[in-house]
Amino acid sequence: MVRMLLGREEMDRNTWMYEIGRATSEFMDSVDEFIIVAETDQLEKGNTAISCPCKKCKNARWYADSTDIKSHLIAHGFMRGYTCWSFHGESLADLNPSISDNDTDNEDDSYNSDNNVNFDYMFDNLDMEDNVADKYHDRLQQLFVDAEKPLYTGCMNFSKLSAVIQLVNLKSNNGWSDTSFTSLLELLNKMLPEGNELPVSTYQAKKLMCPMGLEIQRIHACLNDCMLYRNEDKDLHQCKVCGTSRYKRGKPTDNVDSDVLENGPPAKLLWYLPIIPRLKRLFANEKDAKLLRWHAEDRKNDGKMGHVADSLQCKILIKILKNLGMRYVI
Repeated sequence: MVRMLLGREEMDRNTWMYEIGRATSEFMDSVDEFIIVAETDQLEKGNTAISCPCKKCKNARWYADSTDIKSHLIAHGFMRGYTCWSFHGESLADLNPSISDNDTDNEDDSYNSDNNVNFDYMFDNLDMEDNVADKYHDRLQQLFVDAEKPLYTGCMNFSKLSAVIQLVNLKSNNGWSDTSFTSLLELLNKMLPEGNELPVSTYQAKKLMCPMGLEIQRIHACLNDCMLYRNEDKDLHQCKVCGTSRYKRGKPTDNVDSDVLENGPPAKLLWYLPIIPRLKRLFANEKDAKLLRWHAEDRKNDGKMGHVADSLQCKILIKILKNLGMRYVI
């Protein structure tokens, strides 16, 4: 949902949510605007209640009456770091328009002309914040909620997240198998009071701790490192260089299924970590993105060596990449 501020854009959210007094008219009016956003999102999604982002509820409790939420916010204030109202219909893409197609328009033209280097297209294909925010921001907010949520009602020593982290540490330090750890979680879940928040499987525990995993590609490889089974070679059953079988088998056999995934584990596996999702993650934060663009936007061009991009070798490399039509990030 598009950001709604009803004419109050001159006051930054950090200011009115956390810095000014909650008894001021500015805070009261801004809370009313938040309630409008929350109620609009409730209608669009067809929800029967709205989560409360006050310091006590932290979006973990829901209320059918928005006046309860308003009274909570006035009494306790907003939970820390909730300037993007992700539980109420917003995403980071709505709030961070700073990275756009015009971001590089203010570069030093003299630098570009002197060195024949044009940085205009360096980041235009990364689609930086839009893809990252929608996919991961809600998961990050949920992680904050789990870090504050008691393991069970009345528990003072462990939150849902801290309990899982300590149990997983025990698993790692003592070499427990996933099966034995799942059995332990199931037993502890039954021992704890009814309605506790403890996961009941190793998979759930790992998902709770690592909600924002990055993409990993697993590519089958020849046992002798001759080739990778990808692109036009993805359906081959043996290496086209040395003839070694693609699969890990006790005895060689000619009986193979046409579907390569049905023939058992590969003899060797390559884990490939794509760079583009990692660059998107780096550029998802507005402040970090500005620092990452510093060499192109704010670097001093006084003829002295102050950055790797000032070196002759780097300038030559950039020209070669441009002539080849390749994109680059320095």
